Amino acid sequence: MFVLNKANMNANKLTPERSLEIITQAIQEAKTQFEEDGLIYVFWGLLTAVAAFSQFFLLKDGYHSINYYPYFLMPLGGLFSAWYYSKKQVMSSNKVSKMISISWMVVSINILILGFGFPSFLTTSLIPIILILIGMAITISGGILGSRILLVAGILLNIAGFGSFLVDWMYQPLIMGIASVVGVLIPGLLLMTNHRKKHSK
Repeated sequence: MFVLNKANMNANKLTPERSLEIITQAIQEAKTQFEEDGLIYVFWGLLTAVAAFSQFFLLKDGYHSINYYPYFLMPLGGLFSAWYYSKKQVMSSNKVSKMISISWMVVSINILILGFGFPSFLTTSLIPIILILIGMAITISGGILGSRILLVAGILLNIAGFGSFLVDWMYQPLIMGIASVVGVLIPGLLLMTNHRKKHSK
């Protein structure tokens, strides 16, 4: 029996090659499950841009007391995202897929808490921090999935976030709107184009 158990242990022992194969397979499965048609990025790019540009124009027109109202659209966007990803069934047993899903969930929850719970404490730092958080999530997703589009988009949003610290607070929503178009909406349209080309063959 000892010999049999030892044989089983040797058979089940993972070699470096087998470990790499398992990791590669998990990432490939995650790519398949997370194959982005660009819809969610187009949706969030438009939603964030509309909210940010609206805030900027409200501030410029002197409506300071209600300048944050456009961001009440964000929880609705969160509900749409939850429905979208549940429809794609991304929360599977695949650990890489779970890691991406959980990272976006954590970032989204933190953005909502910061935006609605601590705006008076963060004041002029709120928008830069939000841009940095979104940039980090997109960069992580792009790195795991091997998407250059998402990697570049995440880096651009990080740059925009850090740059916003140096800009007058009234113009931060304008930067956020532009960053949403350049770093989220346009990459989403590129992903959508690539997706359609791939599935039209």
